[in-house]
Amino acid sequence: MSDALYVIAKAPRVGLAKTRLGRTIGHERAVTLYRAFLQDLAARFSGAPFALGWYVTPPDAWAEISPLVGESGRVLFQGEGDLTERQRELFREAAGRGEKRTVLIASDSPHLTVEVVEDAFRRLERQDLVFGPTYDGGYYLIGMRGYHDVLQETPMSVGTELDGIVARARLSGLSVALLETTFDVDVVEDIRHLRPLVLERPDLAATRDALESLGLLEEESQPANGERGILARREQV
Repeated sequence: MSDALYVIAKAPRVGLAKTRLGRTIGHERAVTLYRAFLQDLAARFSGAPFALGWYVTPPDAWAEISPLVGESGRVLFQGEGDLTERQRELFREAAGRGEKRTVLIASDSPHLTVEVVEDAFRRLERQDLVFGPTYDGGYYLIGMRGYHDVLQETPMSVGTELDGIVARARLSGLSVALLETTFDVDVVEDIRHLRPLVLERPDLAATRDALESLGLLEEESQPANGERGILARREQV
């Protein structure tokens, strides 16, 4: 296996997944929406031209995730430590899994396309690192060719996560590519970015159905306070 994509995901449990969103719309409703995110991502990426895997937590999470995503790809379990350390562990062990290029995304951007990930792998043919920025200074995608310890001591939720990592990488002589900027669904204001997409894209069917069933498809949202990153934050899905 040369190229591998992993989706980082939590068990879809109340009080564990989408807790920030749940504090606003209700935790059961937030988990319902999160389940739909997993379904749409699995359906889209299971047929992609690269290996798919799931990077899950806690250790017993797969029993709840697999009915949503099927047996689509390798399953790895996150270890101890904060999110930064768990990301480092995934990339540190990539070579031992036979991977030359490894990409990690989170599961709260259900609109992320195969083409974006393909672009990430293309960039990694010549670049050492690739990131998908978010509008708040974090990132929704991180990829490496080989292993480069650029995440060590990365502060979370400060709004400059990606800038700091990129600067550290370039000071170490590493090359960095940046993909298109997008959003994740972290708080209720972010749902307004999803609405037009689910109405246009058939590959967001589960998310559309969930929004509709929850009464969120037509609901007016408050002005967004900026999109929030997924992988470079303390509270992840």
